[in-house]
Amino acid sequence: MVRRAWKVITNNFGLKLLAALFAVILWLVVVNIDDPKISQRFSTTVVIENGEYLTDQGKYFEVLHDTNTIVFTVTAKRSYIEKLSNTDFKAVANMENAIVNSENSTAKVPIEVTALRYNSLVTISKATQNLEVALDNLAQNQFIVGVETTGKLPDDCALGEVAVSPNLLKVSGPESVVSNIDHVTASIDVTNMTTDVVASVIPVLYDSEGNVIDKNGLTLNMSTVTVTVNILDIKDVSLIFNVTGTPADGYAYMDMEYEPKTIAIKGTASALNNVTAINIPEKALDISGARGNITQVIDVTEYLPNGVTIADQSKAKVTVTVHIAQLSTKVVNIFPSSIRVLNLADGYKLNFDTSVIRVTVSGMAEDIAALNTDNIVASIDAGQLSPGTHEVELALDLDDNLYHEPVRVQVTVSEEIADDPVTDEPDTGEEPVDEPTEEEDLPQQ
Repeated sequence: MVRRAWKVITNNFGLKLLAALFAVILWLVVVNIDDPKISQRFSTTVVIENGEYLTDQGKYFEVLHDTNTIVFTVTAKRSYIEKLSNTDFKAVANMENAIVNSENSTAKVPIEVTALRYNSLVTISKATQNLEVALDNLAQNQFIVGVETTGKLPDDCALGEVAVSPNLLKVSGPESVVSNIDHVTASIDVTNMTTDVVASVIPVLYDSEGNVIDKNGLTLNMSTVTVTVNILDIKDVSLIFNVTGTPADGYAYMDMEYEPKTIAIKGTASALNNVTAINIPEKALDISGARGNITQVIDVTEYLPNGVTIADQSKAKVTVTVHIAQLSTKVVNIFPSSIRVLNLADGYKLNFDTSVIRVTVSGMAEDIAALNTDNIVASIDAGQLSPGTHEVELALDLDDNLYHEPVRVQVTVSEEIADDPVTDEPDTGEEPVDEPTEEEDLPQQ
């Protein structure tokens, strides 16, 4: 049995071996014809690994020329190629392998592409591809966040305190960009706001010319800040100015002019209710020794009560002009007979110890020229005078725009002497002469 089997196997062995070999070759030909190897292009985004290798050295990198997306060729049997997509490949650039140029301005990082599926059954083209990056020194700086309001509030409202929190922004990134940042602003629109507002605002970076700086490539320690806006009420109040001091001799304070007469202030309703006018103290306008008009700019904000501010700071300063005029003088004669004696007690009489009183009246030239001395009313108050000699002040009823120095006159007060009840003749001050009696007129016997 064994011999028969062996004889069957070895009979025409060469032909049988040749037939088997031909069958294998035929099978390979058939397979290759049915599922041939083909090549196809794929693309993927480069994954950067170990980026801290450069940042730890104080370097910032930025990909150049869109080299973080690569195209490569894959060769494999058609049955596998048809099952592959871009997501089946991974491209990695390891920053530890970066080749930096001599100027430390750019670097090339080799890219390694691997298949996530059928890795052993596909061939990826070996064409050298590199990730190109620009290098810059890594910088960090801190900026105070300012607040800017835009828009218009209603006419009866005004901005109060506007605050931002937190107000310190840390920015890190390439030195060439960070060094170009001049200021940081959080802007909020207050159009038609009538109540307090709290809002989240994205801070904006600006250069020294007011251009917005792109945040790409920059790292900020916060993306938004909180802005709080207080809305206050507005009230119009009067301005009241006063002066202190005395002009030079021969000059007088006439009046003052200023604009505006009222000013808008802002504050809470409770604070505004207690304010009816803004009084500017006398010390703000000192006219001592003045020989002409005085013009002075007064900052009203210095004299506002607590809790109140100027609604429009551009109107906080008021220009005040104080008019000082040189005076003309005229000497007026006042005769005692024209002076009214007021409040003299009954039983007393009053005599002036002078026949004429000279009074110097001062005023504007036109007012002095129009002064009619006949219309001057002069008087003294004798209500507190007792018998004897006294000095009393003479009062002149003059127009408000005329002035005179205080005038004192000497008077004598005495008791009145009653008339003779029999003769009812006035006392002449002469010694009486005895009239002879009837008996004295008779001749002697």
